[in-house]
Amino acid sequence: MGVPENEGKTTLVLILSVTVACIGNSFLYGYQIGVVNQPADLIQAFYNKTYYERQGGNWDNMTRYNDYLQENITDDEAIIKYFGSNSNVVKNAPTENTTKLLSPDVFGAKTELLLEPWVVKILWSTTVAAFVLFGMIGAFCSAKVADFFGRKKGMIIITVLMFIAAILGGITIIAASPECLILSRVFVGLHSGLNITLCPLYLAEISPRKIRGAIGTCHQLACTIGILVSQILGLKELLGTEILWPYLFAFNAIPSLICLVFMPFFPESPRFLLIKQKQESAAVEALKKFRGTDNVSDEIEEMRLEASKSVSVKNFSIKELLVAPELRMPVIIACVLQISQQWSGINAVMSYSTLLFGQVNMDPATIPYIVVATGVINVLCTVVAVPLMEKAGRRPLLLYPMIGMLISFILMTIFLNLGENSDLADSHKYFAYICIILMHTYIIGFALGLGPIPFIVVGEIFRQEPRAAAMSLSLAFNWICNFTLMLTFPFLKDGLGAYVYILFSIVLAFAIAFIFFFVPETKNKTFDEIANSIAFGKARGQQKSFNVDDEKGGENIPLEKV
Repeated sequence: MGVPENEGKTTLVLILSVTVACIGNSFLYGYQIGVVNQPADLIQAFYNKTYYERQGGNWDNMTRYNDYLQENITDDEAIIKYFGSNSNVVKNAPTENTTKLLSPDVFGAKTELLLEPWVVKILWSTTVAAFVLFGMIGAFCSAKVADFFGRKKGMIIITVLMFIAAILGGITIIAASPECLILSRVFVGLHSGLNITLCPLYLAEISPRKIRGAIGTCHQLACTIGILVSQILGLKELLGTEILWPYLFAFNAIPSLICLVFMPFFPESPRFLLIKQKQESAAVEALKKFRGTDNVSDEIEEMRLEASKSVSVKNFSIKELLVAPELRMPVIIACVLQISQQWSGINAVMSYSTLLFGQVNMDPATIPYIVVATGVINVLCTVVAVPLMEKAGRRPLLLYPMIGMLISFILMTIFLNLGENSDLADSHKYFAYICIILMHTYIIGFALGLGPIPFIVVGEIFRQEPRAAAMSLSLAFNWICNFTLMLTFPFLKDGLGAYVYILFSIVLAFAIAFIFFFVPETKNKTFDEIANSIAFGKARGQQKSFNVDDEKGGENIPLEKV
């Protein structure tokens, strides 16, 4: 089947639809990933303060005592500063453990009311984990939402979750309630689990075939921009202060409002209307708006053909998805790509960045700005990936950058271990610089390939009927892997040290081999052609997908004919 001329055309309606969908969903998902990092210390201090005051303590007194402990002044000078020259403050007897002789009681501070460090850690871990846990729940529910309400309506309806989250996060200090922030993260997690299914589905289904990969990459681009914006807003010069940090969470309402106000003006997915809803006239009208032409008969005919092959199935459940023989290989591909994305080590790289910056004697106060610069690199590389997606294809952009990521990890393991060798102490600083460069080459590789492409490919390798369920299942694996890595990585890092990157290197090596042998090129192919090329259990589906640069449309050559 040839590609109609209008299939590569971009229209104002298409551009605005993609932009609003990404702002209200993909951007917010990325924003949630980064928003808790910059104000982490401020939030944990707030937890301590709140529970201290709930037990009757005066936090101002504790603050004065902490200031006294940190100041480089004599006790006599401290007495004059805090209590006046005529005070009768009694100093403690000197001890070996401290030169500070004024007791907490002198300041009215009750240290016994402070939370134990492990309690603060549990509260903070709960705050962070709530996002991931409820993200998994949202991912499992997303197929039902996508098929019941539709892609567009689903994105509009779930904005209510983010408005609730914004209110709860914004009033955290006013209400003196850590529970408000934790609940906010619960609603944020639900929204994120739903939106990263709904938005990529919508983008895949409204995109012209020639630029489907480029538009699909917009999802990951918006995610990286969301991470960057959260890092910038979290700087101490903006909202990263003791008073203003709740506005970081209230900010969630702004992108959600944009989605709520503008999304209703754009068409629903034509594929959803025709294949799922059997509303052909509505699908034709929607497609005309997206393509900017009345000549949409070829695309409609392709949808009719796809609908005719799946007319016996209404909505796929996860169980039906798993037991269908012809969907076995696509499901495996979808899940392996999402698992590889999370277990490739991107979070490990980010976690080690502060340590690496410290090893080159960078001022801790400048590290947040360096983290922002890393976010800028991530965004710029994802911008580059948008046009490359259609020029290079999916397979090359998965394989070659992943090989670069693997090499970066192997070299990082070597140089991190050399940096721990006391005989090479004079070179430690240079090893750290090399590791920082390798860290950024890894991030560039991730941004070009493994970051955006799994979302695109999962949306492309299924026909309309099982697509929502498949997206839901694969993204549930994404969330589960994210959660397990978040729980285990601190222990892996402590136990393995620099060798922790060997684990991620093994995952990358396996993923590269799997993609090379089993993942076909989907560029410029119809959904039906792609589904035929990898249908597991059919003679025609056992394909040879070894040509990295295969750009031909239509079905691949069956293996038995090779």
